[in-house]
Amino acid sequence: MNFTNNNNNGNGYGNGYNNGYNNGNSQFNQNMFGNQNGYNNGYNQYQQPQYNQYQQPQYQQQFNQFSYNNGQTSNRQNSFMNSFANPRLRSLSKHAGEYSEEGASTFNGIAAKTLYFVLVFALGLAAFFILHSSFAKSGVAVDGSGLLYQQEIYILVGASILTLIAGLVTAFAPRMTALFGTIYCVGMGYMVTLVSYGYAQQYKGIVFEALGLTLLIIGVLTVLYSKGVIRVTNRFRKVVYTTLIVSLLASLIFMLVYFIAPNSSFVTSIIEINNGPIGIVFAVLGVALASAILTIDFDNAAQTVQQGLPKMYEWVASFGLVTGVIYLYLKVLRLLAKIQNNR
Repeated sequence: MNFTNNNNNGNGYGNGYNNGYNNGNSQFNQNMFGNQNGYNNGYNQYQQPQYNQYQQPQYQQQFNQFSYNNGQTSNRQNSFMNSFANPRLRSLSKHAGEYSEEGASTFNGIAAKTLYFVLVFALGLAAFFILHSSFAKSGVAVDGSGLLYQQEIYILVGASILTLIAGLVTAFAPRMTALFGTIYCVGMGYMVTLVSYGYAQQYKGIVFEALGLTLLIIGVLTVLYSKGVIRVTNRFRKVVYTTLIVSLLASLIFMLVYFIAPNSSFVTSIIEINNGPIGIVFAVLGVALASAILTIDFDNAAQTVQQGLPKMYEWVASFGLVTGVIYLYLKVLRLLAKIQNNR
């Protein structure tokens, strides 16, 4: 393409338009109400063939192509921003329309990376049993219970800090999800196994019941979402995440009050309510909230593929699915424990 010639033609186009417009405007102003010949002459000058060269087919084709591409990108970005209201993934909206040499995200890619995170989680699970068995031979049990050894407290604290940091990094730096998501899943594998082990010592068979019920809920949610029975709208997202934030703040406030004044009437009354039938109701609501969050994670994965994001964002979608399942399992485990306590 001859860019010099195009620039010259463009300058000619611009100068012709300006001269025609200015000449017509000047004469139009001289006789505003009586004579519009100046304006018409200027307008006609603008309409002369030499200034209409950009109506030629090759230029019109380029213009149409540019309009199409620009419109496609704009629609893609708007659709993406409307779909991703998840605070953890909202920052991805600015990456809509990105393309890389490795291609776009696919459902198979998300499934493979989800399996990877599950296997990493299993490593954390195995680490707990290996370390717990080792400490049982030479460690000092806390309160003589044998459920937790002194050395495990340090590991638990370290794992909690690492998972917290890793979770925050993945929330604000999606490109780092592959690395920090791995760290998060290992830490959560250890901590979730420790929690499950504690429940299993108190309630026989509760872990297997929780796993079965969690899988059942995941299956039902998958069918309902795929059939369109559950639709993830922006309002749905706002309600779910507002509820989540409120519940987290309430838990944080209770923890602070508990550490400051553990024997206060406020703490005592909350514990009594939580251990009674009302506690079961709150536990059911917790499972419902976790199920809604997992449904949003389903939609995030679907939107990642539909919007054609680069393959690196498969890590983000798969990480969201794994964390959603973990959260759901913990809520189900807590619900079953509440039910057995009230029998």
